Amino acid sequence: MITRNFFLIVLILLGSNLHSQRNYKYENFGNRSILLNGNVTGSVDDLGATYYNPARLALIKGPALLINAKIYEIANIKIANITLDGKDLSSSKFNSVPSMLAGTFKLKSLEGHHFAYSVFSKNYSDFSLGYKGEVEEILDPDPSLALNKYVSGTSINNKLRENWVGISWATSISENFSIGASLFGSDYKHEIGRSEELNIIDDSDNVINYNKLSAIKQESYGLFAKIGAAWQFQKFTLGANMSLPYLEVYGKGKFHFEEFLSGIGNGEDIFTYNDFNNLDSKRKQPFGMAIGAGIPFKKNMLHLDVSYNAPLNNYEKVGIPNLISETEDDIPITTFNEELKSIFNFGVGAEIFTSDFLNFYGSISSDFSPYIYTSTDEPNENIRLTSNYFHYGFGANLSFKWANIIIGTIYSNGSIRYIESSGFPISPVNTPSNDPSKLKSNRWRFIIGFEILFINEDKLKKYGIDKNLF
Repeated sequence: MITRNFFLIVLILLGSNLHSQRNYKYENFGNRSILLNGNVTGSVDDLGATYYNPARLALIKGPALLINAKIYEIANIKIANITLDGKDLSSSKFNSVPSMLAGTFKLKSLEGHHFAYSVFSKNYSDFSLGYKGEVEEILDPDPSLALNKYVSGTSINNKLRENWVGISWATSISENFSIGASLFGSDYKHEIGRSEELNIIDDSDNVINYNKLSAIKQESYGLFAKIGAAWQFQKFTLGANMSLPYLEVYGKGKFHFEEFLSGIGNGEDIFTYNDFNNLDSKRKQPFGMAIGAGIPFKKNMLHLDVSYNAPLNNYEKVGIPNLISETEDDIPITTFNEELKSIFNFGVGAEIFTSDFLNFYGSISSDFSPYIYTSTDEPNENIRLTSNYFHYGFGANLSFKWANIIIGTIYSNGSIRYIESSGFPISPVNTPSNDPSKLKSNRWRFIIGFEILFINEDKLKKYGIDKNLF
């Protein structure tokens, strides 16, 4: 009696990179790097270099301290045709999003070597969707059941937190060539749940109650490493950055499932309850590489970027034991596996000089989904998530003697095209919609960032700051 479609939606939403596990370019870091949508592998000039290309740290003549002071987000989500009677669920949420704090430092014993630290929110999501219907009359009832009225409800909750803390190093090999590396520790927590509720009354005033709840939580702690190279030529700059596969140090998972049906009689009632803790869990991220260039024209700059991420073979993300039930004997084996296909992304950004005080930025970047999932009792059934994004950025840089202030906005949109609708072991609707559900998402982000500039020793003395701090 466990409905397979329900599991499909729960597990798709768990794995979906729409507000859960993200596409590779969904988040960006560093003030100008955000406005340029991360198209800065060969041209990054802020402390986003710790992420995009640590080798550029040896070439940056800029900030000793970078703060993404505030990022505000308006996120809109809509799932069409998701309820029993084909209604939509939607949510719009405004909130502030944690971002990056980064700074540079030097070691006296290592002249010619440049160091930086960075702390930032790599992935962040917190949303819920819910629907509680009115009492509906059953207009075309099944004569064998004599159903009269019903009320149904559903809810989806998703919370994702991933924070990175890292240290970066760079040094110049020659006047126009430098190398660098970054090592990040990752703290990843992701949990999602969905519930279904259905209450029916028949012509004899008998009441049928149905409730179902499913939830998964995954935690992972590990290391990410990046290796970069940068070239500085008279007419352009080049850069390359390799992202090594994720090294998981510790991971665990939890899974909860319950399903109850009462009042239907004839031995059809359901009593199922499962709660599993400390499950085997794996998180994998593949090798990636990005190549970029910065091409100046007069005082303007064109930023070009292309990236590649390798595929991952099918693997089990969370090991879910066989479910047990007090009333059911044929519960299907439930699995949650993930597979990633190889992905190429590309992007372009422009920096427009208007004066020493004001510069403008514009950018566009692709963000294609690599995700393929195999789940439920059909191990050979692949679910391809076509949640491809395009990101658009626009903003300005206000330059003062002591700091840069960066303001701007980034717009993103994408969708999952094929999600099967949920089902119930008993349905008051004789002709439910058979159309697939569709999840659509768009996001506006507004940033206000600061870079405090202490570029040389003279300025440090002017402000009474010990040069050895930087």
